[in-house]
Amino acid sequence: MWLVVLLSIFVNCAVFADVQLRTKVYDIDHGHDGEETLILLTSGHVARLKPTKNKTQNNFEQIKKAQQWLDVTLNAKNEIERFTVTAAASDLSGKANLVQPLPNEDYVPTVIPSMEEARAIFRQARYVNKDSQCFNRAHIWSYEWFVNNNVNSNKTWIFFTRRYIRKFKFEWWFHVAPSVRVMEDGIVKEKVMDVKYSRGPLNLKNWTDIFMRDDAVCPRVETYSDYANYPESGTCFYMRSSMYYYQPVDIESQETWGTMKPNWYDTEVKAAYLEAFDEVI
Repeated sequence: MWLVVLLSIFVNCAVFADVQLRTKVYDIDHGHDGEETLILLTSGHVARLKPTKNKTQNNFEQIKKAQQWLDVTLNAKNEIERFTVTAAASDLSGKANLVQPLPNEDYVPTVIPSMEEARAIFRQARYVNKDSQCFNRAHIWSYEWFVNNNVNSNKTWIFFTRRYIRKFKFEWWFHVAPSVRVMEDGIVKEKVMDVKYSRGPLNLKNWTDIFMRDDAVCPRVETYSDYANYPESGTCFYMRSSMYYYQPVDIESQETWGTMKPNWYDTEVKAAYLEAFDEVI
């Protein structure tokens, strides 16, 4: 029952206030004749442009090409109310933050010995009742479980197809949360630890059901292009990565350039603390 309540809150929370973001343009989906243009933001949000706004659409094409940062305000329908080009939100794009290619990623997730211990770790996670970006929350939860509990977690990513986004006017194009391996009834199982939208560790389907309005089963894909190249196929896909991967661009870079993330990066951790929890470290 509580999942239904959470879903209701998740679906309807946008009606109360505009959303203000500092973000970049990740991709632009022009749709078919008469369809609104979808602006996929690096924050995970899907912003909407009506078909008549050709000048604004051209502006966003230029902004995407230049990889500029934006201050964007979205209304309750996720339509763009206003936007301005702004200075970089942080130095995340600096050379000091580049990841060097590695031949292999030697990463072994921790197996937590029981569900009781997994629940205890889940309860340690900080929670702030504010709008924040999912990848920043996930990064700090994973980071603090690593520092405080010596737990190597994974991240589970769910990607929503353009078809699904248009059909249900969905607000996001991806969502991410940490996941951990837990020994349960003598079997190692993966449990999603989404402190924002659940009360404890969840099986994958129970987690995706919070966001899927059509009860879809999200198939697993091994490469980012399996999702990106088929935007109209199905409704959702999921992937797993190590805890070090911060944004979808990291997964894409691994496939395209072979760049693997073997560690935490100071600029990413600082940016995640600031955006998700208003904390400067």
